[in-house]
Amino acid sequence: MKNINLSKIILFCGISAFLVSCFKDPGTDLLLSNVSQVEINEATTSGGANVSKSYNKIPGGPVNVKDSIRVNLVGAQRSTAVNVSFVIDPTSTAVPATHYDMITTSTVVIPAKSSFAFIYFNVHPQVINPGEVFKLKINLTSADVPVSVNYGTFTRSIRITCPFLRSSFVGAYNALEPGYGTYSVTMSADPSNANGVINSNFWDAGAVINYVFDPVAAKVTIPLQPFSYGGTNYTVQSGAAASSYDACIGKFIVPYVVKLASSGTTVDTNTHTFTKP
Repeated sequence: MKNINLSKIILFCGISAFLVSCFKDPGTDLLLSNVSQVEINEATTSGGANVSKSYNKIPGGPVNVKDSIRVNLVGAQRSTAVNVSFVIDPTSTAVPATHYDMITTSTVVIPAKSSFAFIYFNVHPQVINPGEVFKLKINLTSADVPVSVNYGTFTRSIRITCPFLRSSFVGAYNALEPGYGTYSVTMSADPSNANGVINSNFWDAGAVINYVFDPVAAKVTIPLQPFSYGGTNYTVQSGAAASSYDACIGKFIVPYVVKLASSGTTVDTNTHTFTKP
């Protein structure tokens, strides 16, 4: 009886060893065979080989915004550097020296005993308008190890966003007042309101008037406030028409109503359009 049990145990162990040899863990082949290849990291993410990215456009902001894509060495690190050649695909719609310029050119080097390196480039957000999209496609062409068939190419779709920053609406401006003309004003930050600015020359009368931006509603208001001109006291506040602002270029449009302080009689209903000179 003991001999039979021993035979069964030996047979079971033999079958178990056979099954283990047939069903290896995922990835074992790559590790055991020491196969290496290079790939673009961003192409392996959930976004795939074409990923859109927005860059902030700020009036008077930076002309160049540095960005990069990562090139991975898949497999064991090597004792020598890995040279990877790449090209800009001719189907790219982004124009060199206009929408971008390359910092890394032609070849990126993955250092010895490392697993990645970066291809660097500058994006030029100031020349891009809201709604425009320009594609920069990069192809890995060759390397000291094979290039991944599935992840050797990547497209960065370049677009811009214009976040509200009060600083975008500070400085010298031209004020267009229909029926009167255009004159110079200066906008400064309102220390009492994080979203407020102060006009140094409202109505071309030297009146100092406060404006408040609402980034959620994308509008600008004039709180009811007094001012004096030529010995007469007035009040001013927002008019009934819609106000607006463009954070990309620092332009804003504000309707207003001026009344006599003594009687409340309306003396002027108009709109100011403020643009950077």
